[in-house]
Amino acid sequence: MTARHVRSSWAGLRSFVPDRTPVVGFDSEVEGFFWCAGQGGYGIQTCAALARVGAALVRGQALPEDVADRGLRGVDLSADRPGLSTPAEH
Repeated sequence: MTARHVRSSWAGLRSFVPDRTPVVGFDSEVEGFFWCAGQGGYGIQTCAALARVGAALVRGQALPEDVADRGLRGVDLSADRPGLSTPAEH
């Protein structure tokens, strides 16, 4: 039996940054813009934790204790962290 048409399809964007670590936090150049991007192929697996991290950062609060206990800091996810560049620099 041969396929005659596609019944349904799905596609997802796999975005990465140079250090392959997600970007979560306010943009230093665009007021009010908040990043939550660069999960690569792990968006489904990381979305709940990154939502909690993002909510804390938006509110100006400390990261959730269980996240901080693993050694992650807000600066580790910042768009301004060392090793990242803006698109204009490419």
